Amino acid sequence: MKTKEDESPQYTRWAQQQLLDYENHCPGSLFAEGLSLTVKEGYRLQHAVAKLRVDRGDRIVGYKVGCTSPTIRAQLGIEHCVTGRLYESEQHVSGVNLRRSNYSNLAIEGELAVILSHTPEPADFTRPGIPTCVSGIMPVIELHNHVMHGTPASAGELIANNAIHAGFVTGDVTERTDYLKTPELKILIDGNMVETCEGLQLIETIRSSLQWLQATLEPTDGQLREGQIILTGSIPSLMPIDHRCSVKITAPPFGETTATFLN
Repeated sequence: MKTKEDESPQYTRWAQQQLLDYENHCPGSLFAEGLSLTVKEGYRLQHAVAKLRVDRGDRIVGYKVGCTSPTIRAQLGIEHCVTGRLYESEQHVSGVNLRRSNYSNLAIEGELAVILSHTPEPADFTRPGIPTCVSGIMPVIELHNHVMHGTPASAGELIANNAIHAGFVTGDVTERTDYLKTPELKILIDGNMVETCEGLQLIETIRSSLQWLQATLEPTDGQLREGQIILTGSIPSLMPIDHRCSVKITAPPFGETTATFLN
């Protein structure tokens, strides 16, 4: 939903600067210069940037939910969930080669994403397990520009920077089923396991993230729809990628995804 604030000259200027900074791999100069925003104002600016990107021909393919775990909240200094947009131009497929120089202080998360079969409804969450609004599950590598200028960290800055999201790498897609063995997720860098998590926490993160996201979007007339991809949030930590390496996320029974990061 558009607001007068979104269309104001100030927000237009801020959005143009945010997008220019992002394209030049130096995100958030406004915040380095002292700009401070509330959570509501951060979402207004995120929305204004999204409008510019769509007007230029990009397409929103879904949403991410961030700051879902105590580990990530402690790393970023944020005490609640946040959301950002996913763009078609930043969706990559497993096996991709990406250059670290195209990002600013590149960091990754390994997590599960879902594909929606329809707009989530309360009835989708009445049974345990993966909600019935999900048609498929896949492991992803989420890419981030791990840059925060404010001291202390600000949720408004994080949100205005699209929750520091910079793209994602999708892997195998597994059709939703009610009959799953205990899921697990492992992150390997150059073949060495660096983080792991397992059990129902992975499924509960899917459920809680979808419920939170739907409730958060409704007041702004946003709506989750069939076919959208939702990154449901990382349980392991946000990990820097500061050298040439290969990253693999294995998430049985949901498959795996890989990416190689070049200099």
